[in-house]
Amino acid sequence: MTDERSVLDAYEALADEFAARAPTKPFNADLERPSTRQLFPELDGLSVLDAGCGPGITTEELLDGGAHVVGLDVSSKMLGHAKARTDRDAAFVRADLSRPLPFRSDTFDLVHASLAFDYVEDWQSLFSELARVLRPDGLVVCSVQHPVAETQRLDPDDYFEVETVTETWTDFGDPVAVPFHRRPLETLLNPILEAGFRLERVREAKPTKQFREKRPEAYERVSKEPTFLCLRARHDP
Repeated sequence: MTDERSVLDAYEALADEFAARAPTKPFNADLERPSTRQLFPELDGLSVLDAGCGPGITTEELLDGGAHVVGLDVSSKMLGHAKARTDRDAAFVRADLSRPLPFRSDTFDLVHASLAFDYVEDWQSLFSELARVLRPDGLVVCSVQHPVAETQRLDPDDYFEVETVTETWTDFGDPVAVPFHRRPLETLLNPILEAGFRLERVREAKPTKQFREKRPEAYERVSKEPTFLCLRARHDP
């Protein structure tokens, strides 16, 4: 099991540089976020939980679309950046996605999560909670690390095991050790289906032309190999 404290410590350490760099960092701004955004429904008037909102990048986009947004994150420093970035009528809650969510049942129309669920080991409990806080017919739109990409990159001894991995990130200032969970495709999809969701759309993230302009040396690889998996699932109890 991942040490929850180590995840929190990592993101507290990353918060300032992440908030400064992630809005334009190619793998975030020009690969993952555009692909996930294509799965959004019409946002105007929806009640949305931005789960693992980080510094509020997508929180701001959801607000721009006319949604009523609650941003949730385990890191108080990330939430501070999110509040400063949005400077609007969003609400923010400090909470851990690996624990029961501090919301009433049938509260949200949409849950969005950008690369946040990889830090939660128990997806059965996670998606059971998401089903509880979503209204009937509500949506989860999320991105996760692609299982094929993680297998190629990490070369696990056993693909079928859910494995805790710690990597050192150097793209956001000083090196920071960040733990997460690598999981096979069946362990990724089955908890979603078992929680009463119907999978509607699957996108394997592809880079934009802005990515090619910023990172031409990486564009050839990420335009032909998987990096992120983006999903839209409907609560269909």
